[in-house]
Amino acid sequence: MTVDKQNEYSSNNEKANLKPTKKTNVTYQNSSIPEENLPSFSKILIPDDGKDESNRVLNYAVSLSRYSGAELLILRILEDMKNMGNVSVQGSNEDNISNKDMKREIKGGIIDEMEKKISRCREAGCENKISYKFRMGDAKEEIINEVKEGNYDLIVLRSSRSSHKDSWMRSFFSDARKIISNISIPVLIVQ
Repeated sequence: MTVDKQNEYSSNNEKANLKPTKKTNVTYQNSSIPEENLPSFSKILIPDDGKDESNRVLNYAVSLSRYSGAELLILRILEDMKNMGNVSVQGSNEDNISNKDMKREIKGGIIDEMEKKISRCREAGCENKISYKFRMGDAKEEIINEVKEGNYDLIVLRSSRSSHKDSWMRSFFSDARKIISNISIPVLIVQ
């Protein structure tokens, strides 16, 4: 008994019938996934370590935000205060208003860097809300804490790279795995 693989392949392609949907450029098949089963994102967390490699992660997040309309929050973890450089924080409680309405002003190079990142996101066409936040402490622990405290639908992480694949794998599984195993939202890892 012989099977006509070419005919079977053509038949499967006809069944797939990939076409763009009217709402987006996403393709669907005749046996499509119902729209309510597609993931949606309203708030995306992007940990940022201040290195140029973090910009690639931000590019992915901006793309997802443009597609989904999701808000972006760029999280910078400060493990060492010495790395903050020239930063000043000033607060005032004018007219005896409550502490939650207290006026705060933060200036410095690290703030300027974050605002430049937001400007680049705007230049790339992201029209959704973009904000940044600083946390002090161990990076892995603070990312986990932020995910638990925030209302995020997705976190976009950067994989650690090393010149030796073995080192990269150890680093990836020690850092990212710890984060992933302690949160309950989807994770996109950018290499």
